[in-house]
Amino acid sequence: MSYKIERLDHQGRGITYINGKIAFVKDTLPGEEIELKIIKENSKLIEAEPTSFLKESQLRVKELCPYYKECGGCNLLHMSYEEQIKYKQSKIVDIMKKYADINSEVIKQIVPCDRQFHYRNKVTLKVKEKLGYFKEKTYELIPIEKCLLVNDKINEIIKILNGYTNLSNIKEVVIKSFTDKETMLIIYLQEDEINANLLNYLSKHVDNIIVYDNNKKIVKRIGKGNIIARLREKQFKIGANSFFQVNMDQTLKIYDKIAEYLSKNEDSTVLDLYCGVGSIGLYSVSNYTKLIGVEIVPEAIENAKTNAELNSMGNTKFLVGDTKTILMHSNYKADTIIVDPPRAGLDKSVIEDIKKINPNMLIYLSCDPITLARDLKLLSDLYDVEELIPYDMFPNTHHVETLVKLTKK
Repeated sequence: MSYKIERLDHQGRGITYINGKIAFVKDTLPGEEIELKIIKENSKLIEAEPTSFLKESQLRVKELCPYYKECGGCNLLHMSYEEQIKYKQSKIVDIMKKYADINSEVIKQIVPCDRQFHYRNKVTLKVKEKLGYFKEKTYELIPIEKCLLVNDKINEIIKILNGYTNLSNIKEVVIKSFTDKETMLIIYLQEDEINANLLNYLSKHVDNIIVYDNNKKIVKRIGKGNIIARLREKQFKIGANSFFQVNMDQTLKIYDKIAEYLSKNEDSTVLDLYCGVGSIGLYSVSNYTKLIGVEIVPEAIENAKTNAELNSMGNTKFLVGDTKTILMHSNYKADTIIVDPPRAGLDKSVIEDIKKINPNMLIYLSCDPITLARDLKLLSDLYDVEELIPYDMFPNTHHVETLVKLTKK
C-alpha cells in the first residue's frame, strides 16, 4: 500500500496517515509517495521508515554521507540546503505563532551558514573497537571513518584513533579543535586504566589528552588541559568540561548582533546567565560595562575569569553555581540580562527572578525553539519581542539557534 507525505514535522520527519492515525516517516519529503515499514506504534501515533519510493520529490538530493541512513546525526541531508533554510524558517514562524503568539513581522529571515559541511569544532563519539555513532534510538554502534559535519582536524584525529589496534577499554571520546594548531582529546574509560602504548601513540598527534575513569575522575592528563578559541581579536580558554558553541562562523554572527544590541548601553550592568566560559559577555560588552556572569560548571567559571584577563576586561565578576539558586539568594540589579540556557530552557523561578530584577533589555539565545516559545510566553506580560533572528547553527539537522531581543513594555 502506498502513502503520500503531506508535510514535515518540527523534527524534519515526513507526516502521513495510516488508518486515520498520524505517522512520522524519516527521510521523506512533502509530495513523495512511498511504501513504508512501521517501526513503532502506540494508541496515538506511528513511527515508520520508507521501504521504497513510488514518487520522489524534485527537492530531494543525493546524500553525500555513507552513514546517513543509519547514523541519525543528520536528518536533512536528503534536502537541498536552500530547502533546509526554507524549512527552518517556516518551522520557527509556526512554533512562535502557535506556542508564543508572536507576530511573524518581528521574525527576521534565518541567517544561513557559509559552510554546509565541516563546520563543527567538537564531536562526541562512542567506542566499540572502532569509533562511531549509535544508530538512532539504539545502542548499536555505526562505525565511521570520517564525519562530514566536523572540521578536517577532527577527522584526522578520528582516523588516528581508528588506526590503533586496541581501543577495548574506551567507551567514549570527545574531540575539540578550533584551529589546526590546537587539539583536545577527552577519553572516558570502561575501567580505571589506559594502555600506556595508546597514550604514547596519541600524544604524538594530539596536543591535549585528558583521561577519565569510570567514575569520571581524571587519571591522566597530557598537555596544558585547555585550548584557545578565537573570535576576531578576542580569545577564550576552554577546558574539557566547558561549553563553547560548535559552529564558529555562526557564533561570530550571533555575537556581533548581541554586541550591536549592547552598544548603546555601555555605561551599564549586564547580567550574563548560563555564561559558560564568559564568551558572550566578554565579546559583546565594552570595558565601561559591569559584567556579572553565572555558570554551574566550576571549570567554566575558572576559564571565564582567565578569559577576562586574556581580553583585558577588568570590570567583571564570575560566580559558580546554579542560576536558579544564585538569583534566589541575591539582589542583583542589571540594565540588561543575557540568557543562553540549555535545551530545557529557563526554570520558572528564573523567569520570575528576571522579572523582579526588571532589566530594560533581555537577550535570549536558544537552541530549542519549543522551550524558547514557552519562555517567551511566560515573559510576555512584561516584555515585548522586538526582534527574533533564527541562525542555521546546525546545517543538515533540524536544529535551529535563535536570538531574541526583548524590551520592557
